[in-house]
Amino acid sequence: MSRRSAALLVLAALAGLAPAAAVAQPTAAAAPASAIDVIYGEWTDPARDGRVVPFKAYAPKGAGPFPVVIHSHGLGGSREASVFILQAVAEAGFLVVCLQHAGSDTGILGGQGRPTTTAGVVAAGGSAINPQVAQARYGDLPFALDQIAKDPRLAAKADMNLVGMSGHSYGALSTLVAVGQRVPGAAPPTRFAEPRIRAAVAYSPNKPRGDNPKIAFAAVKTPMLHFTGTADVTPFDLEKSPFERTTPFQAIQGADQFLIVLDDADHGLFGGRRGAGGVLKPTDPPQMEIVKAETIRFWRAYLKGDGAAARELCELPKRIDPAGDGYAKAARCGPPTPIAPVDGLR
Repeated sequence: MSRRSAALLVLAALAGLAPAAAVAQPTAAAAPASAIDVIYGEWTDPARDGRVVPFKAYAPKGAGPFPVVIHSHGLGGSREASVFILQAVAEAGFLVVCLQHAGSDTGILGGQGRPTTTAGVVAAGGSAINPQVAQARYGDLPFALDQIAKDPRLAAKADMNLVGMSGHSYGALSTLVAVGQRVPGAAPPTRFAEPRIRAAVAYSPNKPRGDNPKIAFAAVKTPMLHFTGTADVTPFDLEKSPFERTTPFQAIQGADQFLIVLDDADHGLFGGRRGAGGVLKPTDPPQMEIVKAETIRFWRAYLKGDGAAARELCELPKRIDPAGDGYAKAARCGPPTPIAPVDGLR
């Protein structure tokens, strides 16, 4: 991978470092302790110079096996990302494993805490832009899948024939790369595609950097649910508007695709990084409920074969109104929901 290509890919993900809003995570988002077990651990990969991959697993109680969902955090994040989503997914009967990616995690903050100014965000994010970061992060996924299948704490709980992946910001990019988005400069460009991923969810995805979207996503044939908001912006965006985050949804062909654009939802909503000690934005609680409910509906449809959930996804445009706009693009749902084309797809 070229230095320029890797830098552009990392830039697409730096949104996780956006200044934190001074609002608290709602206690209602946490799953009851009786419903899941939370398991912390780490794996070491001798094939990659001893790279350590910490994880946090949300395991439903019971014998299993359960469908598996791997989650990838944004730049500057950790395995504690998107708790309100991941706990709810686990409570719905999925083994959820949130990875932590060295080189693009909280370590880039140097122990100084999350930046509170735009200048601080840019400085912290810029320190992590290098080709090795992207390649190492993408390599964490296949390694983690191998480890889950043999980890004595997780193996019996995991149905490795039913695997999904989700991610926020840089994690959304990592998710798209895992389902076939090409990486300019890599040989071959889709070398990081992981065939074990059967469905995916991208929170705050980006348009491809330095690549034609029709070409960038040509190999993606995986059912996906995409989320963004009309206020989904960061200091690193190359998009002209938040609406351009719909580019992956619009470009991917040949697989069921769904999109939710929430009115006034910002970037931090999906990462669950609301700082403690403040008051939630009035729009946060209902939006968080939508994100949880639609995420679970999608996983039930595509990892559990739930026919009712699949039919309900076709009604997404009607169900999301008036909280935002929903779009369905799946042959079984009839004609795709009309959407204004973005640059590169007109």
